Amino acid sequence: MAGLELRQTTQSVAESIDVRSVLEELRIVIEPSFHESEISIRWDLPGSLPRVWADRQALLQAFLNIAKNSQRAVEGQDRRDLIVRASVDGNSVVVRFIDSGPGVANPERLFEPFQPGAEASGLGLYLSRAFVRAFQGDIEHEPQTVGCCFAVLLALASDHQPGVAESA
Repeated sequence: MAGLELRQTTQSVAESIDVRSVLEELRIVIEPSFHESEISIRWDLPGSLPRVWADRQALLQAFLNIAKNSQRAVEGQDRRDLIVRASVDGNSVVVRFIDSGPGVANPERLFEPFQPGAEASGLGLYLSRAFVRAFQGDIEHEPQTVGCCFAVLLALASDHQPGVAESA
């Protein structure tokens, strides 16, 4: 029931947005605490990206949840790096968060609510994925030999989507 309510709420405000501007907001929010924790962030973004279909605030929250998970994962590590990389892949914009942390022990349980051993509520990835799926996107874990990578797949905005509004 909660998932249905979440989907209905998020879909009602999805619109055509500039994902670069959302990533710029994320940069402004996370860079001070990452700098304080001596974590380097590399922003690997192309000069331009097509507009995507999303709820701006829900997308920013999903990005923030993933970035904060990476921050917790790399704190205390010898190497403390996060790469935020965006690219176009077919009919999607993909934003990857790649960190130098210890990786994920049980990837099959990543998106389940109330993860045991989570440093926060254990709901961040679960809710982030629900938000992003509500506007035709997804979040996937991409296994790495070292560290961790989460890919946020976002549908390109198009004229056939209902109520497409232009938003910076």
